[in-house]
This record gives sequence, structure tokens and C-alpha cells, in this order.
Amino acid sequence: MPNELTTVVVAALLLASAAGGAIQGVLGFGFALVAVPALTLAEPEAVPVTVMLMALPMTVVMALRERHHIDVGGFATIMAGRVIGIAAGVVVLSLVPEGALSVLVGAMILLGVLLSVVGLDIKPTPWANVGAGALSGIMGTTSAIGGPALAVVYQRRPGPELRSTLALSYLAGIVLAVGALAAVGRVHIWHVVLALELVPGLLFGLWLSFRLARVLDQTWLRPAVLVFAAAAGGVIIVRAAIGT
Repeated sequence: MPNELTTVVVAALLLASAAGGAIQGVLGFGFALVAVPALTLAEPEAVPVTVMLMALPMTVVMALRERHHIDVGGFATIMAGRVIGIAAGVVVLSLVPEGALSVLVGAMILLGVLLSVVGLDIKPTPWANVGAGALSGIMGTTSAIGGPALAVVYQRRPGPELRSTLALSYLAGIVLAVGALAAVGRVHIWHVVLALELVPGLLFGLWLSFRLARVLDQTWLRPAVLVFAAAAGGVIIVRAAIGT
């Protein structure tokens, strides 16, 4: 790990992971919008690999929990686009200098927030799914924030269909993206170690969401997540720009 994390920082990251897991369990997305800013501020080189590795068990649980509601056709078209997006994302990462990576991540966070806020009225048609999959692949591979692009397409579908289809898409996309990043030397053992340290917080938050979903008020939870993510994305960009 480039920087040794203090106990206080690890504890803060565990809390962020738990909060992200709880939000993901309620809304169907949102984990990365909390975890990525926190990790980028603590250890920029942990993004996107550590976040994707952490998300693996979460996506498995969510896909299995509501597996009977998965939109199989939609999943297939999403993945067709996502393969293209992942390849493009790997190329982008190979061209972006290390010093500019935090700016890129910050920009992807803000783009994710914008997509979530705009809430375009797009239906999950095959071509819409391919386009959303491609954008999700680029965003996910460069910053681990691929959810909002897919959530825009499925936002008006029933909750179980949205959560299960997106979870399966995340799972397949993560496997492909981590494999592609490993092939170009961007996955290291410390990414795995850090993910293992933080994943208990994520799983606790996900477990908590199953019990709190009915009492959590989504009318304020979603805006709060977006405000936090936007503020953190701006801070990341400013810090990178001034070199601190």
C-alpha cells in the first residue's frame, strides 16, 4: 500500500463502507458514491480496484436475493455495451497520468451525481441498455462508479427488478473489469488486503438495510447521498488541482 493507513482512517473507511452498503441495499445503488470519495481522500491508488473487489460479495447477495426478478434480456444487452465500455475504460486509464487520476475520479463522481439528479425518462430498450452499459463500463473501470448510468435506465422499473438486474450487471462487470485491469498490471495484492479489511463494514451495512428498508425515508436519503457525493467529488478535484 503506497500510504500506511492509521487506525482512525481505517475506522472511518469502515463506517463509510457500512453506510454505503446500507444505502445500496435500500436504493439499489449508492455504495460507490459513498465509498469512492472516502477511499480517494484516504488513498487515491485504492480506486477503482479496491472498491470493485469490496462490491463483489454485495452484488452476489443482492442478485441472489431477488434473482427471480432479473430482466435476463436487459442484462444481456447491458453486458454487450459494458464490454465495450470496460475496454475503453482500460485505455483511458493507460493514457491518464497518475497525477490526473484523482481529477478523473472526481469528475466521474460528479457525472454520477448528475445522471442520478437529472433522472432522464429513458426506458430499458435494447439500444438504451447498450448505451447505458457502455457508459457504465467506462465509469466503473475508471472510478468504480458505474451504477448511476444503469439506474437512469431502470429507475422506473419495479424495485426488485431494478435491484436484481443492476446487481447481476455489476457483478459481471466487476469480474470483467478487474480481469482487464489485472492484465495491464493495475491490480496489486494490497488492493485485495485492503478490500478484505473493509468488506465486513459493507456487509454489515447491507445486512442492516434489509431490516431498515421500510423505515428509512428514501425521500431524504437519496438527496443526502447525492449532496455528499457531489461535495466529496469537488473536494477531490480541488485537492488534486492544488497538489495537496
